[in-house]
Amino acid sequence: MRDADHLLIGVSPGNGYFGIPTLTRMFRWAHATFQRVDVIVPDRSLASNYRAQGYPDRAAHKKARTEVSCVRRRIRRAFERSGIPEEDQHTHLLSDLVHSDAYQRLHLRVRDALTTDEHTRAVCREVSARAVPMAAAGSGTAGEPGTAAGSGEDGGARPGGASSDAADLALEYLIDELPFFMDTPSILGVSSSLVSYHAPVGFADLLYTGAGPLHAAANQGFILLKDHAAQY
Repeated sequence: MRDADHLLIGVSPGNGYFGIPTLTRMFRWAHATFQRVDVIVPDRSLASNYRAQGYPDRAAHKKARTEVSCVRRRIRRAFERSGIPEEDQHTHLLSDLVHSDAYQRLHLRVRDALTTDEHTRAVCREVSARAVPMAAAGSGTAGEPGTAAGSGEDGGARPGGASSDAADLALEYLIDELPFFMDTPSILGVSSSLVSYHAPVGFADLLYTGAGPLHAAANQGFILLKDHAAQY
């Protein structure tokens, strides 16, 4: 960690772990520890993830918009409470960053790996498919990257298992996130970076220790950042 000067915090829409008190503590610690901190909200394929969970198309897009707006409000309120200067508050929607050449190259590498490497495809599908039965059961349990926790309470999701089509839809969410676990420095223009999440990620070995086609850059790492005061 001492070799990285940048931290990227992923804040998943619909994930109850990321409450305002937790985000406030995370932001304060991060800004006291790293030269620069960026917060990213993975929004681009969120509707696909909700469709995988059983929501009809229109309801999935409506829920995605609602959850993204909600989490952005929480992030703003957490920054307000944190006392961090406004000029040091860097928050992005993932959809705002996908047009960079670096992101496009990494995104293509991910898609190529999923097409050509059976092990990579199996691991990523397993991680992504966890989102489907979780929401179908009406659970709001916090998930890992590649999943967006949801609830059947709004009447949108229909119970059911993780079909092949549903797994493919859910996979899009992870495909969008993986470039940041591989090479955030090239996307955001920082010298080195750690990407953080509050739970272990099932694809870590693919990027950091495995012999497959996807590898994290030498100046990219991952940190498990857990708020032990949170109720999750």
